[in-house]
Amino acid sequence: MADHMYKPHEVPKGERWQYFKDYYLVKSICIALGVIALVSLLKTTVFAPKPDVSILIAHTSYIDNAIWEEATAAFQALPLDLNEDGQILIDAGPIHIDPNMEKTDPEMYMASQNKLMASLATAEYALQVVDDALFESLSRDELIGTYAELPDTMGHNPEEIIKIPLQELAPFKTVENVPDGLYMTLRPKNAMQIGNSKKKLAHYDQQLKVLMIMMQQ
Repeated sequence: MADHMYKPHEVPKGERWQYFKDYYLVKSICIALGVIALVSLLKTTVFAPKPDVSILIAHTSYIDNAIWEEATAAFQALPLDLNEDGQILIDAGPIHIDPNMEKTDPEMYMASQNKLMASLATAEYALQVVDDALFESLSRDELIGTYAELPDTMGHNPEEIIKIPLQELAPFKTVENVPDGLYMTLRPKNAMQIGNSKKKLAHYDQQLKVLMIMMQQ
């Protein structure tokens, strides 16, 4: 005769732990791990603090990452807590695309290219720091805006292309050894894939404020 399958309330007191281990322990562990993974995912996506400043940084020559780290720290001295959450968060990951790596390290070269293309295709960033080579590339793709995009042209001709030497902007003024040939540019609104999204429009307007604050300091 087959062993009797107890219902949970029928299990004798001394056998309940063994019964739980036999029938429910693995399921319980799987459920617990699933809940932990879901909470972690929500914390890093839905409930993650939103950055105040989002900048695409892309260059073809080698630049010490310490420069970007210093600049990120210097941002804290600017009035950039635009979402008023009590902290200034910066999203600025540099992408180094060295043309020489196409032969010496093609996998790394392709990874950098793909990262840049993905950022451009998804229109993540309004503010763009680029060198001359990438400025020309973005210009050909009509991804460089003019001062007409700003609420205040800051004394510039509205039709003038935004290409500001990085050393002229806060917080880079306080960073040592910022190389020549790097420029802050702006992606035009019509290339930001905003559509009817009020959230995307608000984010773009926020980045315009960031640029104007950097110009004024």
